[in-house]
Amino acid sequence: MELCSQLNYCRSLSPGKAYFYYLIDGKEQPIGVDRTRIRAPKSGFSEGFESKDMKPKDTAPQDLAYSNPQFIEECYVPPRVSEIYCDFSLRINANSLKPNVCAVDETRKTLTALAELYKQRGGYREIAERIAKNILLGTWLWRNRTCRSLDIQVLTNDGQTLAVSNSYCLQWESAWDGGAQDALENLKAFIEKALTDTESLYYLDVNSKLTVGGGDEIYPSQEFVDKKQDGAPSRLLAKTLLNGQETVAFHAQKVGAALQMIDDWWQPNADKRLRVNEYGADREYVIARRHPKNGNDFYQLVERSEHWIEQLEHGKEIPNEVHFIIAVLVKAGVFNGAAAKAKGKA
Repeated sequence: MELCSQLNYCRSLSPGKAYFYYLIDGKEQPIGVDRTRIRAPKSGFSEGFESKDMKPKDTAPQDLAYSNPQFIEECYVPPRVSEIYCDFSLRINANSLKPNVCAVDETRKTLTALAELYKQRGGYREIAERIAKNILLGTWLWRNRTCRSLDIQVLTNDGQTLAVSNSYCLQWESAWDGGAQDALENLKAFIEKALTDTESLYYLDVNSKLTVGGGDEIYPSQEFVDKKQDGAPSRLLAKTLLNGQETVAFHAQKVGAALQMIDDWWQPNADKRLRVNEYGADREYVIARRHPKNGNDFYQLVERSEHWIEQLEHGKEIPNEVHFIIAVLVKAGVFNGAAAKAKGKA
């Protein structure tokens, strides 16, 4: 199959911002930030050495004892508050079933046929289960997940209320207890239908309750600070408005990144799940697990779509490569191949 010069998909998962709050008499109260000036010690490599050959800088012993003043934003649980909440909404569309833009009709037909066969063989159920697990496990809470207790509730637009208590005790690989397993099965079925049904609207609201101690630190998203400005903090936390006041939040992209942490197909018996990415970017180890030299990146695999279609048509087990291809299409993006060379002189 030809990767054409114009090929893109619209994302199937569209989360909103996740915002933090606490309750007083049932009313949502914003959690603001503290602006703090600290005297951090000088500890970076470049403070004491000039190059990688460990050549010490010509500094006086006192120079490295001076502080490095910083102005930052921090966030903490208000005093005498033992429970905080974090909520977000998620819209799901069946956009991976066909390209949004495709310059070559044959490519469009091939990709549509692959997605349709994957749907018929129940492949979307595998992706849906992994997304559902990330929602119910609270993966999207990132560092905040390690609290004293975590309860998660999901409200779907078809009237279901799915709840998991003490989510932090659940494990990705282990069997879940009855109530949690029922919630997982129902949410999986809802997400699978949403990813494969183009006729209806699907959305859900995710609510989490975190049991904490007053004064515990909260870890929202951080804003990207390109240039330091005089009088402005060098570390800014993400915020949104709640009842006209600012409250700390997660960016929608950070929530989406957590939901997409489902790729353990990058090698047999992979020991970790990666965020779905064309080249399998592993930020923890700073390496591409699907480097083109390995032949398992998205672009080389999707070019073999005719081969995967043949395998699915013959009733063979869905290969991990196909799960990965469809997961990338669910994530969506621009997948343009090399532009065709112009003929003749300009």
